[in-house]
Amino acid sequence: MNKKHLSIVLSSLIALPLLSPAGTAPVYAAPTAEGPDQEVVIVYKNEDGKDAALEQSVEVQHEFETVPAVSATVSAEGLQDLVQNPDIAYVERNVTFQLTNTDVQGYSVTPPASASEQQNWNYQQVSPETMWSQGFTGEGVKVAVVDSGIASHPELKIAGGISTVGLETNANYDDDNGHGTHVAGIIAADSGVGEVTGVAPNVSLYAVKVLAADGKGSLIDVLEGLDWAIQNNMDIINLSLGGDQDSQALHDMVDKAYNQNILVVASAGNSGTVENVDQDTVNYPAKYDSVISVAAVDQNLNHAVFSSSGPTVEFSAPGVMIHSTYPISKGHSHVWMDGTSQAAPHIAGELALLKEKNPSASAATLRTLLKNYAVDLGAEGRDQLYGEGFITFKSKTDTTAPAEVSGAAVTSSTTDSLTLGWTLPADYDFKTVNVYAGSSSEPTTVTEVTYQAAGLTPDTAYDFRLTTVDTAGNESAGITVSGRTQPAPQPAAPSTEERVTSEPAPQPAPVQSAPAESTPAPSAPAEAIQMPVVTTPAPSGGSAQIPAGGGGGAAPAPAPAPAPAPAPAPAKPAPVAAKPAPVAAKPVVQAPAPAPSVPTKTPAALPFSDIPSTFWGRTTVSWAFERGLIKGYGNGQFKPSATVTESEFLAMLIRAFEPEVKNSTSGTWSNTYYARAKQLNLPVKGSSSKAARSQNLTRIQVAEMIASANGMNLKGNDAIRYLLSTGIAQGSSKTEKTITSFKGSSTLTRAEALQFIKNLTEKGKGSLQ
Repeated sequence: MNKKHLSIVLSSLIALPLLSPAGTAPVYAAPTAEGPDQEVVIVYKNEDGKDAALEQSVEVQHEFETVPAVSATVSAEGLQDLVQNPDIAYVERNVTFQLTNTDVQGYSVTPPASASEQQNWNYQQVSPETMWSQGFTGEGVKVAVVDSGIASHPELKIAGGISTVGLETNANYDDDNGHGTHVAGIIAADSGVGEVTGVAPNVSLYAVKVLAADGKGSLIDVLEGLDWAIQNNMDIINLSLGGDQDSQALHDMVDKAYNQNILVVASAGNSGTVENVDQDTVNYPAKYDSVISVAAVDQNLNHAVFSSSGPTVEFSAPGVMIHSTYPISKGHSHVWMDGTSQAAPHIAGELALLKEKNPSASAATLRTLLKNYAVDLGAEGRDQLYGEGFITFKSKTDTTAPAEVSGAAVTSSTTDSLTLGWTLPADYDFKTVNVYAGSSSEPTTVTEVTYQAAGLTPDTAYDFRLTTVDTAGNESAGITVSGRTQPAPQPAAPSTEERVTSEPAPQPAPVQSAPAESTPAPSAPAEAIQMPVVTTPAPSGGSAQIPAGGGGGAAPAPAPAPAPAPAPAPAKPAPVAAKPAPVAAKPVVQAPAPAPSVPTKTPAALPFSDIPSTFWGRTTVSWAFERGLIKGYGNGQFKPSATVTESEFLAMLIRAFEPEVKNSTSGTWSNTYYARAKQLNLPVKGSSSKAARSQNLTRIQVAEMIASANGMNLKGNDAIRYLLSTGIAQGSSKTEKTITSFKGSSTLTRAEALQFIKNLTEKGKGSLQ
């Protein structure tokens, strides 16, 4: 499947300065009497001003009902007259805006049983069923989604709407972009009939289409949509759009709505970065006092790195990896999206539940009531990241710990590490797992379903206690998991050949191999495996081995090879050669023990002399070697700290998922992989430049390639955010996942490359997309 990630922001709501009559405000761009006709919004003070606006207009597009304004096309000369007219409040040029950062985070084409609806993390955190159990589901509350329209969908009931896109307003509000349908599902998707459920599934949902299929619209389109919502007595307006420039006309319109007891909810914006987190980056209209500004948090209730922040942030809500409805006509019924665009409709839905519960309450009163459901996050009290806090209907007096993890066990072990795995509990308020090593009272907090304890002693027993923690901080008693590390490697026998004789061996014991049952198989000595090597041209020099296909890392080369361990075996050949007759008389197959005494294959053993047992990535290198992704260099080394090239990384990536793809047998060895990369639309440079194939990759290039391999067409920091949010990458910091800690401009080592690929196989979609 081709997957994209989508988050919306109004890139330029107002791109030109306000034009005002002389003496009332500075004229930033004075119009001249010459020039082309322009589309403008004319706000008048009185009837004389309205008459002047109509008279000076070449064409009037719309007369607003709720504010004293018209949208019209005027000549340059007419614009000059209007700006100088004392009966005109101001004139604002119409501008085009569009959606940016269009990147959808996944699809689910076949809806599972409706029981899965409650497994979505945003549903668990918001806990709308608490209000549903009291009988409040949004019934009778009118909610307008001012967006790209709403598509017909089996999980959505649309009460009506309008489209302001184009020359004339009409009732064709179908969503041919996708964003509006996703927002609508967060608010009002039906409960119990599909894959997701909205916060307030029984609201009266209205589609107000102000954005076209390409994600573009205009200030006039937005104003007309708001005007319609006010005229039709909506209770709540959701605006999952915004820009960084002020607009007086937009400000006036949302103020008008609020003064008529209509709650206006808007996304704070996706302008946040690690560097500007302490700055005011909230977009308009979320920045206006009459609008409820909503920031985004992730699954752990941490501030989403992309989310805008500032003093006008009022509340926070789920905005990372949100699963919701999508136009089926676009090929998929549900998608995941990130953004404050997804956070805002959670608040709109929660307000709808409160509105049904308090039908006579004013907009200001409902806004105050919402604070009663805020859980303070971040700095104490209201702050720039979370506002008043995260809104949830869960009980604040929860004292019950979540259920324990299930199926906990040691899933793998080495001489110096133990890996634990488990299944998370189904509790809606579950947050993290705490892992306590031995008698330690300081836990390691884990949000995934695995944990690796490293730096352990060989052949030693260890105990771990796993507890669960919920969002209220309640911690379970925990369960114990025990495991033992592997024994340290034993010295290799002088010879891997077994002596075969017809009488008791006259040679000293060291010449013979010990019985298999009495000597543990060595775990990693290089000399224990004599692996035939067929050199493949290495793109970065030397003779690094890129497997040509098939089998594990210890697969024999196709060309005939001499017997294993040719050097040590002939140490004392004479005694064996001197007794040919007895050997013939008693074939090896009749000997009582020789066949099982020496293993013929040791897949877990690594032939790389530069991968010691203490190396951080030993488990990962073993994983890759056993799957045939690597063979190392002809000198028996893997060179884990060497930089990796694009062609090397591409080959390992494709082979991890598609082992049938082999090195090209003609021309450059990597041609086959680049041909496959082209089919998968992977962002590689070597398809058009042979020189790029041998250039070292940066970590940000790897982020883009891995995101694309997992179905996400993301670039730059968006690709990094995706890898961090899915756990495919952790960054270099032990305390927080940030773009800075990812170190995108740094190059990648061979061991790090394998770790990325291993993480993708474990946390990705399961195939190359």
